[in-house]
Amino acid sequence: MRPLPLPSLVVPASRLCLSLVGVALLSSCAAMEKRAEEKRLAAERAEALATHAAWRAQPRWRSKTFRNDALLQKLTAENPSVQIALADQRGILLVGGCVAMDFPVATGKKSHPTPTGDYKIIGKQRDYSSNLYGKIVDPAGVVLVADADTRTDVPAEGAAFVGAKMPFWMRLNNSGVGMHVGYVPGRPASH
Repeated sequence: MRPLPLPSLVVPASRLCLSLVGVALLSSCAAMEKRAEEKRLAAERAEALATHAAWRAQPRWRSKTFRNDALLQKLTAENPSVQIALADQRGILLVGGCVAMDFPVATGKKSHPTPTGDYKIIGKQRDYSSNLYGKIVDPAGVVLVADADTRTDVPAEGAAFVGAKMPFWMRLNNSGVGMHVGYVPGRPASH
């Protein structure tokens, strides 16, 4: 059996040039769109930086929380990060590299210093109570030990350990390091 002849494909030179010009125009448009997006993002970052700097220039900013609602609306699971400044007792929520929030924090006190490093959230729990730190109370609810540690403080008969409330707990490692909502006195005060 003989193979069937394939039809020949003849493209006139004028159409080939036109096709190549079209491809070049499309890639040029894509490059221009990418540059325009980069410029828009740079302008957005500059505006966010200026807004945050102006907020920090106000008196008594240290006791307050900065919120950039426009950036917070752009928050996704992929674009946030948090930086904690131990010396300043401040937390910075970055969205796409821009400051979306600047807020006071209470890091670990001297006896339980906050470990430095880079962490990822490995677990979250809305209503969490510590299984290490809390208080020991008698049957009437009277506090017997205000700053109890289950590893060293054993409740007397009839007394009970009540774990410290740590709402919106975000676990950072398996050794008890994490972040949560709580009392913020303006100094290291956490475990």
